[in-house]
Amino acid sequence: MKMNNLKKNTLLQGMVSLYRLFFKSYRKRMAYCADDAHVAAPRYIVGHSNIRMEENTGIGPNSTILTPNAKFIIKKNSGCAAGLFVATGNHERRVGHFYSTITDKDKACDLDRDVIIEEDCWIGGNVAILSGVTIKRGTTVANGAVVAKDTVPYSVWGGIPARFIKFYWTIDQIIEHETQLYSVEDRYSKEELEDIFAKYQ
Repeated sequence: MKMNNLKKNTLLQGMVSLYRLFFKSYRKRMAYCADDAHVAAPRYIVGHSNIRMEENTGIGPNSTILTPNAKFIIKKNSGCAAGLFVATGNHERRVGHFYSTITDKDKACDLDRDVIIEEDCWIGGNVAILSGVTIKRGTTVANGAVVAKDTVPYSVWGGIPARFIKFYWTIDQIIEHETQLYSVEDRYSKEELEDIFAKYQ
């Protein structure tokens, strides 16, 4: 009887929730979290086991990461400011059904897709990244953007929905940057960069 009373105590429930939010280790529950990676509190995470945070990565406070059925991967040397929102899933809309009655088990399997932030990216404050999006290497996303499609390397994106604004550097600057930081096999070639620039300028 006493245990039931404790479970019904809203003050106690609130204290337990705060403890879990601020102090309980979220890192151990992730698929991988590098020693120097972090998600600042307060944070709201669903699907810890689908999250991978590589070395020298960080996410600011007041962030929401919803990954119940697909992965969220943030690769080395990337960071996100406060208020990040990531959702790897989508609700299904089906004729003759309320969306809320279609369970994860019943919905189409391609509605939950991975979100990937590649190396050397900066995501500004209050950015939303939607299911299936890859933020390509070197991308900067402006504050308040809603990213609904893949970006291109070393570019700046902003708006709702987010659109290409400009390339951050020239091709020669990107080549110099990657020469100093990446092995030969991991670098973009000049031809690849010229092709990307041609499509967006």
